[in-house]
Amino acid sequence: MINERKFKKVMRQMPSGVGRVMLRYVERNFASESYQGSAWPPRQNLNTNNRKPLLTDTGKLKASFKVREANWRVIRVGSDRQTAGSSGNAHLAQLHNEGAKGAATVRTYTRRGRNGSVRVRSHRRQTELPQRQFMPIPGKEPLPPELWAAIEDFVNKELDKVFR
Repeated sequence: MINERKFKKVMRQMPSGVGRVMLRYVERNFASESYQGSAWPPRQNLNTNNRKPLLTDTGKLKASFKVREANWRVIRVGSDRQTAGSSGNAHLAQLHNEGAKGAATVRTYTRRGRNGSVRVRSHRRQTELPQRQFMPIPGKEPLPPELWAAIEDFVNKELDKVFR
C-alpha cells in the first residue's frame, strides 16, 4: 500500500537528495586526491615542507561546492570560486578540473619586501595548470558508474520509504 503523504514528500525532496549524493562524490574525490581511481598529478615544486593535501591551500575551493540547482529538470552541483584577480572571471574550480595551458594576464600589484614596496606592472606569463579532475565535465563525459550506483542506491532507499 502506498502512503500518499510519504510519496509526495519523497518526490518533492528527491532532486535535492540526488544533488547531495553528487556533492558527497566530489568531496570524496577531494579527500582521495583522485578521480575514478586515477591519482592527481603531484605538485611540481618538490617542497617537502608542504604537507597540505592538493587543492586545499585554504580550503575555500573545496568548501565552495554546493547544490546550486535541484529540480526534476536539472540537478547542478558546482562552485562559485573565481580566480583571484582574473579579468575573464574564469572559474578556479573549472581550471583545476579541466586543466589549463597558455598565457595568463597578471594584473598590477605591489610587492612588499624588506627594502620597501615595489610596484609590479601588468604582464603576461605562460602557465600550465595540470588537470586534477574531481567531478565529471558537463557535456564532455557521462556520469561515472560509481556515481550512478550511488544515485541509484539513494533513489531505491527513498522509494523503499514509500512502499513500507
